Amino acid sequence: MNKSSNKKIIHNISGGKAVVESLKIERVKCVFGLIGSATMEIFDALYDAKDIKFVGVRDERTGAHMADGYARATGQPGVIIAGQNGPGATNLVTGIAQAAAAFSPVISIAGATSSEDVGKNTFQEIDQQALFEPITKKT
Repeated sequence: MNKSSNKKIIHNISGGKAVVESLKIERVKCVFGLIGSATMEIFDALYDAKDIKFVGVRDERTGAHMADGYARATGQPGVIIAGQNGPGATNLVTGIAQAAAAFSPVISIAGATSSEDVGKNTFQEIDQQALFEPITKKT
């Protein structure tokens, strides 16, 4: 750690591990999600994070509402991780919009098409930024 900063410096870790470490920094205690291939690195890292409870869901729609309910009940950030990029991300919309309307601290995470394939109409590609901008603080 740098004496002039309280930020933790992380080197040589996977993207999934970086996400989980970021959640720890934000003091996230519980994550809801549907395990899927688009976010598998995150779920792999979450498996080793004994201080974050994982609650599996059967559908991202219910998971988004569960994260919202958790945030409202505890005042802590509710987190939902979608298992797939296209349909997983679109399934989050209603719950995330409801959370935004209630000013609930909810974080949603979904995989995406690789940067090199954006705009090529690849499998499950959707413009997530356009989808979520109207209903979130940050996208």
